[in-house]
Amino acid sequence: MPVATQVIACNFVGQFKVGDNLVFNVGLVEALIQANTCGRLNKMIVIQAAAIVEAALQQIIWRAQNHHVEGVPNIAEADRAEIEDKNVDTLNVIIDVLKKYRVLDGLGANIYDELHRLRKYRNKVHIQKPIGLPSAPADDRSLFSDDIRVWALDLNLRVLKHLSANFSRPKHLATHVDALTVPKAQ
Repeated sequence: MPVATQVIACNFVGQFKVGDNLVFNVGLVEALIQANTCGRLNKMIVIQAAAIVEAALQQIIWRAQNHHVEGVPNIAEADRAEIEDKNVDTLNVIIDVLKKYRVLDGLGANIYDELHRLRKYRNKVHIQKPIGLPSAPADDRSLFSDDIRVWALDLNLRVLKHLSANFSRPKHLATHVDALTVPKAQ
């Protein structure tokens, strides 16, 4: 079955290999969606979508910490300098730093809560651990429903579009990574 996609410039990435891996991994999500009969691959799709979001968001932090001359559009220089000195090594911390500096506010008031929720689903890669969301089923078949898959894919698409539209590198550097062909929620 063909998967609907949207092409998004991967112009927000500071490290080529991370961008190259983003391109590869969005392709994996598309392949998972194509093979997803009866929701059997929903968990893998959600976990993969979360990994893509994490890598993309980490690139904004990485650029703030390493691109002193270039800077990062839509992040004030004073905020960029503060981020530069932070140890940001987990998705939980990435989300909190982005929230502190209001980097993703353009995605709506609940974006940081949504990202933390996605993080909790992503952490269910550890099969034995509870997800930590009230009333979330313990059964992975129930937990990773079609609704959760659709929500995760939609969030993935919204975040990538926002980063591309608002945190692009200078034009001469913005095309060093191929565009992302991101699956849409179906």
